Amino acid sequence: MISFQRLLGREDEFCALLEASAMEACHAVAILKDVLKRHELSPTLHEFADARSKDKKITEEISERLITTFVTPMEREDIEDLAAALYKIPKTIEKFAERYSIVADKVKDVDFSRQLVLMEKAASLVLQMVQALRAGRDLSGIKALQYQLQIAESEADDVLLDMEREFYQPGFPALKAVILKDLFSLNEKVVDRCRDAGNVISRVLLKNS
Repeated sequence: MISFQRLLGREDEFCALLEASAMEACHAVAILKDVLKRHELSPTLHEFADARSKDKKITEEISERLITTFVTPMEREDIEDLAAALYKIPKTIEKFAERYSIVADKVKDVDFSRQLVLMEKAASLVLQMVQALRAGRDLSGIKALQYQLQIAESEADDVLLDMEREFYQPGFPALKAVILKDLFSLNEKVVDRCRDAGNVISRVLLKNS
C-alpha cells in the first residue's frame, strides 16, 4: 500500500527537479548578460555548455524517475513536456552564444540590452511559476505570472521588429544585417521558450486543480 506521505515526497522530488531546471535557465541568461556586457571578442563557450549540460542531466533524471516511479503527482506526459520546455531555454541561449562567438568582432558595437532585460524577466517569471506550482498550485497566482509572461513575450516581438528596422536604412551593411537578424531572432526565441514553458505549467495546473 502506498502511503500519502510517500506520494507527497514523490511530488516534491519532481517539483524540486523542475525548479532546479528553471534555475539553470535563469543562470544561463545571467551568463549571457555578463558576456555581452564585457563585449568579449572571443567569448568562451564552456559556461554555456555547462549550464545546458546541467539542465540536460536534470531532464534525464526526471525521465529516469518517471520510468521507475509507479505513481506520479501529475500525468507523466505533462512532466515530460514541462521538463523538455525548460531544457530548451538554456539550449537556445547556448545556440546564441555559439553564433555570437563566431561574429563577435563584427557586432561589438551592437547593444543587446533591450532583449536581455526581457529574457531576464521571462526566465524569472518561469522560475516563479515553477516555485508556485511546487508551493501549492495557486491557480490565480500562476495565472497572474503567466499573464506577465505573455506581456513580456509581446514586448519581445515589438523590440525585435524595432531593432530590425535599422537593417532597411540606406547603406546598412548587408552581411551585418544577416548576422544580426539571426542573433536578434535567437534572443527573441529565448523569450518564446519561456512562454512555452509557462503555457505548459498553466495547462498542468488547470488539469490538476
